[in-house]
Amino acid sequence: MSDLHQTLRTMGLPQLLLALIFLCSYGLALGGMLGSNGRWRAGGMAALSALAFGFLTDPWEHAVMMVAFAVIGFGAFLALSWLLAWLPEWFSRSAPVAVEPPVVARDADVPARAPVTAAPGRPRLGL
Repeated sequence: MSDLHQTLRTMGLPQLLLALIFLCSYGLALGGMLGSNGRWRAGGMAALSALAFGFLTDPWEHAVMMVAFAVIGFGAFLALSWLLAWLPEWFSRSAPVAVEPPVVARDADVPARAPVTAAPGRPRLGL
C-alpha cells in the first residue's frame, strides 16, 4: 500500500483530470439523470477515461486498484443510501395502522346547484 500512496503523491494534472472525468461520468452512468442514450455515452466516457488513466499511471496496476476502489466506494455509498432510505419503512411496518373506509356522500346530503343566468346587458354567446 505504500507504493500506491507514493503513486498518488506523484500524480500529475492529466491523471487527476482523467480520474475526475471517470468519477463524474461513472456517477452519471449509474444515475437516472440522463436517458438511456446519455447513460451509455457516460459509461463509454468512464471506460475511456479509466483506460487513459491506466496508460498514464506508472505502474498501471495502481491505476486498476484506484479505479476498483472508486467503483467499490460508489457501490458502498449506494448501498448505504438505499439502506437509510428504507430504514424508516422497515420500522413502521412493525405496527399496522387501521385505515377507515372513506365516507360516501349521499344524494340527499349534496345541495342542488342553482342555474346561473347571464348578466343583464351582455350578449350571450350560446356556448
